[in-house]
Amino acid sequence: MTRTTTRGRASRFLAILSVVALAISGCGGAASNAGGPVEIRAAQVLPPGGSQSDLIAWFMSELEKRTDGQVKTDVTYGGGLLAGTDTLPGLQQGRAEAGNVVPAYFPAELPLNNINMVPISDADQSARLRALQDLADGVEQFEREFEQQQIELIGFLPNNASAVTFGPEVTSLADVEGLKIRIPAQPSSVVWEELGAKATFQASEEVYESVERGIVDGVTYPMDTQVANGITDVAKYMASDVGESGGSVFAFSSRTYERLPEDAKEVVEQLKKEWPAKADELMTKYDRQACRDFLESGGTIVRWSKADRETMKEAVERLAPPVWKAEAAKSVDRSVADELWQQYTDSLARHSGETGYVNGLSTCGRN
Repeated sequence: MTRTTTRGRASRFLAILSVVALAISGCGGAASNAGGPVEIRAAQVLPPGGSQSDLIAWFMSELEKRTDGQVKTDVTYGGGLLAGTDTLPGLQQGRAEAGNVVPAYFPAELPLNNINMVPISDADQSARLRALQDLADGVEQFEREFEQQQIELIGFLPNNASAVTFGPEVTSLADVEGLKIRIPAQPSSVVWEELGAKATFQASEEVYESVERGIVDGVTYPMDTQVANGITDVAKYMASDVGESGGSVFAFSSRTYERLPEDAKEVVEQLKKEWPAKADELMTKYDRQACRDFLESGGTIVRWSKADRETMKEAVERLAPPVWKAEAAKSVDRSVADELWQQYTDSLARHSGETGYVNGLSTCGRN
């Protein structure tokens, strides 16, 4: 059975000590006990209790179970093993064997994968996962980014309904003027700045305290993460974000994957195939749960007016894709970025509606 470790927002000191201990012990790559089980530690930046964390927990538990103990797994939540901004180098250095890698934290290393962070108005989040996987399966340069960073893609982590929560009361875009909003990626930042907000970046581990202390007025996150991270304890107004976006991938270090026995690799590949359907199941579950918990805590769902929605959509379509393309063009030819965007949006359109997933924020409070 997969062991889980939960560490709260005050876990930084313990995390530092664990890194020092690993360095002293010379631990690197997938741990193995002289022919015993392969031990895989996964670093999850988010707390337990959300579609992303549950999907990671499911994968790790099933991997251990289906390999009959050849692989032993452990998941550490809340940035307790590796902070979000340290996950990619941490995997490369052997401080963890698996983890939640957020491309937005590594734009120079994963420029093409930052297409994940471009907001798209009214996008089907279930379709997004499949469109991204299509790129990983069919576009050599996209796939090569993972190889170059010495990681093995397991799957794209699901993002529930993209939401923005506010501490101050907000009822329309006019109220957003001058508010400071935590936004993890530049494509969304430029849109919110166009709408009058002041965009700021903060790592996930720092967000709750910043909202609580009034350092930021608003936060963009998936709907379920807003609740799981406790953001909605201190930010009681929730609205749809400027567009639906992705966020992160779950990956093994390449070294870890290669050290797995062949039959364990076969289990990994089978679980990869099951990943999208499990993601759909968990997104639906946590959309409903997050809606219920938010409303029961006294939260208010803000519905943008038709005029506000049109303003947001126009800004997204005009500003967001060019920001990503310009950044990607620092690493690849601009024509590659243009073609990748076309492939991505074509695939998104093709998959939209095929699974029946419905954005939970759009229905929250209306039932």
